[in-house]
Amino acid sequence: MTKQVKKGYLRGVRGVLLTKLNKDGSMPAEVEKYWVDTAQEVGIEAEIVEGESDELRGGDRILVRTDEDDVVVGAQLSFTDARFDARATELIAGGTLIYDGEDPDEIIGWDSPKISEQYDRTPFQAEVYVQAFNDEGGREAYLKYTFRYCKGYASSITHTDQEWGTPEFPIKARENPATGESTYKKEFVLELPEQAEQAEDG
Repeated sequence: MTKQVKKGYLRGVRGVLLTKLNKDGSMPAEVEKYWVDTAQEVGIEAEIVEGESDELRGGDRILVRTDEDDVVVGAQLSFTDARFDARATELIAGGTLIYDGEDPDEIIGWDSPKISEQYDRTPFQAEVYVQAFNDEGGREAYLKYTFRYCKGYASSITHTDQEWGTPEFPIKARENPATGESTYKKEFVLELPEQAEQAEDG
């Protein structure tokens, strides 16, 4: 009898890795990945299309009833970041980065996409890393979610006196049309991606 390798008691979110895809969902020749280590919360909710039901009556009796199965067609994500991250915002919601003069290394802001630009969004892959613990409370791995084909929208945020403002992005995850893969997978991994280590070293 096979058994699960890790216990999988989950606590906290360690980070999110964003990868820009081609328009059709395929992976570009030059892969562009961006690690977000200030992720506060990632909510995941299955998107379900309810099956139709029908019945045939005769007099005051139900003669036949049919029920179609409900179908999960994707997932709705809500991603909350602890800070305003212009690069992550541009990858998720589109739009344009604002640079300091002609210096391509100094990002000072983000300009939201026009309405016309939102009909041709660039998809991305999102990998979410959650800490997994064993029976003794020690971290034994990370549970890695891979959402293979995502499209996001501009964040919502509330600014109030004496409170931190944390942007929240709505994201739709779907099956990848280019690869035919399902909406997402979950797997245990022992380490964070190399982009996380590079961010810490930088």
